[in-house]
Amino acid sequence: MTNNRFFHIAVIILWILAGAYFVDCLFRTLENLELIGASMLAIKPSFTISNLRDNRRYSNSDRLRNYVGLHTPIYRVLNHAQKFILAKGISRDFDIHMNRGQQKWIYREGVLNIRLDRGYSEVVIGARRIFAISEWTRMIYHIDASGVWHETEYTTDYDMTDVIAQVSEALEVIAQHYNAEKYDAIDERKARQEWFCYGADNLGVVNDKWDRVTIQLWHKRDSKKSVEWTKYWGRETPSGAKEYKTTTGSHPSAYLVNIGGKEYWVPHSICSRTTALHGGRQVRHDGADRFLGFQMHLQQLDLPVWWLEKSVGLDWSDKVEPIGRSEFFKTIKRKRRWRR
Repeated sequence: MTNNRFFHIAVIILWILAGAYFVDCLFRTLENLELIGASMLAIKPSFTISNLRDNRRYSNSDRLRNYVGLHTPIYRVLNHAQKFILAKGISRDFDIHMNRGQQKWIYREGVLNIRLDRGYSEVVIGARRIFAISEWTRMIYHIDASGVWHETEYTTDYDMTDVIAQVSEALEVIAQHYNAEKYDAIDERKARQEWFCYGADNLGVVNDKWDRVTIQLWHKRDSKKSVEWTKYWGRETPSGAKEYKTTTGSHPSAYLVNIGGKEYWVPHSICSRTTALHGGRQVRHDGADRFLGFQMHLQQLDLPVWWLEKSVGLDWSDKVEPIGRSEFFKTIKRKRRWRR
């Protein structure tokens, strides 16, 4: 009897210790969860509303004026999230669709979903929907960070501060766990499967060590001689095999141009041209194709200073002012056609 009593007491103590250990592990797990949605789901309520129907009320055939007014609150969240993502440089962790149209979203699987769909909008963090606007009832449904339920008729002035704060918390967690090395490895694998040039014949390289000046000029004609080049390409296929190909092309050896009313032959090998793109980026011509075309307007070339001093003169800066279009076309002599 005494042994049985001790045995029962030991079993009870063991169960108590096991229960305490389980509770301790549970709290540690909740504290260490990486996905904020999962941890918030265990603490704060979500909502399921019969009025939030799965089917959408409006489609492409409906007039915008019927529902675009419902987009004002969610646009504040979308704009905030987009600015945060671009500032942190973590856009590759998201599926982002913010182009034209009435369907927009910023999505991170299992963590965050900000969605706009022709009058309907919602914000989901983890497994919790914290904000929604129904296009059927024109009502706003919102659970704040304290778990308090808010339901009100739609207004464009609805305070989205709490929603943005909860979204910011989720974005901070995503930014902390962003793994740039993963995407570098993906880019490296893709790069091996893209064609790269490993050699070339008769293809010059634009000299970027010379001092250059951008000159406006008129292109009159090309030289009769041309330079033919060949490029050699290679890549690795997804199966691990290697593929090769060659490409060919040509460009004029020189251009006859009009600079400041006088004509000069400019060799292709000394030319350069830089094009400004949207956003301030600049692209330099690689020299594989012609620098000048047959245009009805002034063109630009980046010419070396030493060539201008040698061909135009030491006072070249006073002699490069372009002439007008009508004056340039007077310099072109038509070939005389004889009657047969």
